[in-house]
Amino acid sequence: MANDPQKIRFAPHGGIYMAPAPDGTASGTKLPDLVGDGVTAPAGYKSFGYVTEDGVTITPAIQTNPVTVWQSAVPVLYNVQSASFQVAATLQEVNQLTTELFFGAKWVAVEDDQGQPTDNYRLDLSSTPDLTEISLVVDWSQNGILYRSVIPRAMISDRGAIQLQRTNNQQYQLTIDALDYNGSLGYVLTNDDILGAGGAQTPPQNFSVDVTVPNSTTNDGTTASWGVKVQTHNQAGPVTVSLLRADNSAWDAMGSPLQADGSLTVTVPSGSENAEIKVNHAGVDLCFAVGDNTAVATVKTSCTVAGS
Repeated sequence: MANDPQKIRFAPHGGIYMAPAPDGTASGTKLPDLVGDGVTAPAGYKSFGYVTEDGVTITPAIQTNPVTVWQSAVPVLYNVQSASFQVAATLQEVNQLTTELFFGAKWVAVEDDQGQPTDNYRLDLSSTPDLTEISLVVDWSQNGILYRSVIPRAMISDRGAIQLQRTNNQQYQLTIDALDYNGSLGYVLTNDDILGAGGAQTPPQNFSVDVTVPNSTTNDGTTASWGVKVQTHNQAGPVTVSLLRADNSAWDAMGSPLQADGSLTVTVPSGSENAEIKVNHAGVDLCFAVGDNTAVATVKTSCTVAGS
């Protein structure tokens, strides 16, 4: 097989999702059997949110023992001693999902002596904690090539330390190990043409986006907010529209799903005469530069901030 640079893969987009481990009932977690769209969480799963720029580390491992014999100086075969499938990531967002998983306990509302809410919450750390079983999904994609790793049953096997600092945000470092699920540790899904059958999927060729500023002749972005209309055509699956923050640090999702006609109006806060809009569909980002007095947006060759 000839060398093919088009087969080199990166993971500029992705997400980590969790749900309760399947319990075998009809109402329990249903494991995903398709790769998804690279943006939306699988049904019944919740997103952990932002992960550090180191991304996610996936480690499958097999531990073996050599079998040696009198007649040979080298092993004649290897016997499997153990197998593992491990996911490690450092979560950035402080929310109920990440903190409860990290501390291994649940938040409860604190009430006063009269049973009234105090707007405080308490998380009790047990001296004999219970380990929670979860189901884990890791998605990653590049230019419409999607991958999804599914671990039906898993537990937290290791936690890092939280550093409370003035200049660095809190981070939750977790290592998650797969448990046996009917003889399986998990599975990987993809729409990549991994078998060379010529069936690699890409975003629909007829998908298009029009980005306009309806009131471009009267807007004054320095003193008032203004609107940008995003109109999509012929999409196949969810579309997410995001606005780049004024300091170019990150994207803020403006809405998903879109209106019934495939449109969405993005409000640019006052004080900004220019903005950048990102439209994500089928794992591909399309970015547009707009101004408060420009009727039609300019298509950008690349987004100012990479990633979802």
